[in-house]
This record gives sequence, C-alpha cells and structure tokens, in this order.
Amino acid sequence: MKLNKINLIETIQIIAGIILMNVGFYFFLLPTELVTGGVTGIAVILNTFGISPSLSILALNIVLLLFGLFTMGKQFFLKTIMGSLFSPVVILLLELLNVDPQIILNQLTESKLLVSSLLGALGIGFGLGIVFRNGGSTGGVDILQNVMHKKNHLSYNIAFLLTDGIIVLVGLLFFKNIENFLFSVGVVILSGLIIDNISILGRAGQTLFIVTEKEEAVKQAIFKELDRGTTIIDAKGGYSGKDKKLVICVTSKRELNLIRAVVDKADPDAFTFIAQTKEAVGRGFSRD
Repeated sequence: MKLNKINLIETIQIIAGIILMNVGFYFFLLPTELVTGGVTGIAVILNTFGISPSLSILALNIVLLLFGLFTMGKQFFLKTIMGSLFSPVVILLLELLNVDPQIILNQLTESKLLVSSLLGALGIGFGLGIVFRNGGSTGGVDILQNVMHKKNHLSYNIAFLLTDGIIVLVGLLFFKNIENFLFSVGVVILSGLIIDNISILGRAGQTLFIVTEKEEAVKQAIFKELDRGTTIIDAKGGYSGKDKKLVICVTSKRELNLIRAVVDKADPDAFTFIAQTKEAVGRGFSRD
C-alpha cells in the first residue's frame, strides 16, 4: 500500500512536470521561434512548414521510442513511454482548444523576446527538474542521449552537445536570426541550471566529520536531538597518536547550526569539519 502511494505521488508529479514543461514551450518558445534543442526545437522549425507541434513531437517521439526499444531493451522502453506520449497530448489539447500561443506575449508591448526566454526557461527547467527528480523521462532526444551514453560510452555532456547543440545550430541556419540564437543559448543554459538544482532539491545536505574520543555520547546526542543516524570508524590523531573515532553524519542545511551545538555539548573537545554534499538519498532525505 505504501509503495503504491509513493508510485502514485511520483506519477502525479511527473505529469505535473510534463505539463509545466510543455506550457513553457507552447506559450513562450514556440511563438518567438526559439530553438532550444530536443524534439521541441525541431517542432519549432517544422511549425514554419505548417506542421503542428503536437504532430511533429508525437512522430519524433515514436521514432525515438522504437529506436530506444531496439537498442536499450523493453525495460527502458516502458520507463520512457509515458513521458514520450503524454508530452504531445498536452500540446494537442491546447491546439484542439484553439489556445493562441501568443495569448500571453500579446499582453506585452516590449521585451517580448527577453520575457519569453526567461519564462520559457523557467517552465522547462522546473518541469524537467520535477520529472527527473521523480525518476521520469520525457522521451524525445533524451532517448538518443541515453543510447549514446550507455552504448557509445559518451558522457551526458558530450551527448547533449552533439544532439541539442546541433539542433540549436540548425535553428540558427534556418531562421538566420542571431538574436534568437543567442536567446536560445541562454534558455538552454538557464534551464539546465534549474534542472540540476530542482532534480536534487531537498536531497542536498551537509556532511559532518567529527573526530572525538566520546563517540557514544556524540552518537546518542545526534540521534536524540535530531533523529539522524551516524557512521563510526576508527581513527588516530596524527599529532597526539591517540586512538579516536570518526563520527560521520549527514544533515540538512537548516539543521546545521543545531547539530553543531549538539556535538559541542556532547564533546567540547571534538574536532569537526563540514563538507557540502550534493545529494543525500535515504532516510530523512528522500521518501521513506
């Protein structure tokens, strides 16, 4: 029951992320012809030929889905099918409802390109960040990047540059608009930064390394006051030569000052150094 509840929450968040991402694309990137990579970037180009974005995104996603199935297997296919098919459905619903992509930008009198690039990056960044945070995928060019990473042993950064980078350059060659190209690059950079931060939001923390001779008191104090677990390993003082213990504990940023006070009270002579932890997964940092 608990597992089903977790899966339901994750699915709802993935759907919300996909909707947010496509809203950012439909209302801000599409009307200003900002080609920012991925199948949506290709859809912007094909839209000038009268091909609806929903149709082009669906067709491209299906082709890439089948490519992923034959190269990565059934399990990969099942993990990416929902995002691959739901994205064009969101766009299709907006098209069927005759929602004008310009409806928001028409309310502005100036700086349309700047506003659309910022809001488009926010929509895509937050949307994809939520999707990735919950282990989802939007399919599309992400499939090709995964194949290049796992089959050709290319890093994700190189795979990204070879796919999205080429699409952005094609947009420049097609529209021949250097201003749009520069704003497109800005959208790619900003959305990437947002994705990186949102996808690990709430899972980052601080790791405390506590050198002490009173490891039991420190351990119990941390557990009692913060309900945090610890790892204890043997250590030896380099100057004193005394046997000590190294107590390792990962905590959230908001608990950092409290845990420092707790350690100081348990052992005033303890030596503590703190390191930034990019991601902490497990009890207290992810869903129980």
